[in-house]
Amino acid sequence: MKRLVFIITVCSVVLSVLGGRAFAYTYARALDPVISAMLQDNYGKALEECRLLERTANKSVQGDVLLAEGVCLTNLGDYAQARDVFKQATAEAQGALLTELYIGIADSFFLQEDYDKAIDIYNQLLTKSSAKDYLAMLYYKLGKAHQKKSSWAQSDYYFNLLKRKFPASLEAKLVVQTQVGGNFFTIQVGCFTRQQNAQKLYDDLKVKGYEAYITPFESRGQTLYRVRVGVYVSRMAAEFIENQLKTRENLPTHIFP
Repeated sequence: MKRLVFIITVCSVVLSVLGGRAFAYTYARALDPVISAMLQDNYGKALEECRLLERTANKSVQGDVLLAEGVCLTNLGDYAQARDVFKQATAEAQGALLTELYIGIADSFFLQEDYDKAIDIYNQLLTKSSAKDYLAMLYYKLGKAHQKKSSWAQSDYYFNLLKRKFPASLEAKLVVQTQVGGNFFTIQVGCFTRQQNAQKLYDDLKVKGYEAYITPFESRGQTLYRVRVGVYVSRMAAEFIENQLKTRENLPTHIFP
């Protein structure tokens, strides 16, 4: 279930391998409808499949089904209910499954922007022997959480630890992307397949006095153009400008990192 937990905070990761623990053939087949719906970003459908499995699946896989259900709820933005489901499953869970459930709880706090609670749980997991196969993931999540708090030194510590200890991991590759450009916050207001559209939005923002810029990037063999605004040392400063972009310019916004 490692891939189900990982998708909570790294939504661009394709769920291509089961990862982590070995699964029985019957279990993998049971989760097929859930995985299929998740791969299509249809978490409502995946949640329906989870709840059906709760009633029909073998008791031995109920904990894994609840883990998948919690991940679906998290991706749907129902963080409190997701935590209830994760906690319900911890009652009888052990080993890797228990670790994944607690990662799910921490991730729900992360997405709810309660970074201190998320960091506390991630740090507790670092001390557990059952989490030894999850260290790369935990280092990545700790680095991201500290980024969100503007704790750049702590963020760099965990990212560098990850790259040093697990250089070939997917998380290490994600860190390379995350750290490009330095330690700062910026606000994304658009992403376009056509450069002309990005340029038009950029020009409009510059005329209005915003510090806009365009960053091209490659995705699946296609060049996309992101329009972003500003470089801010603190998240608070970024949030102030983000509010203006939402209310005055009626633009969709997302603060990075």
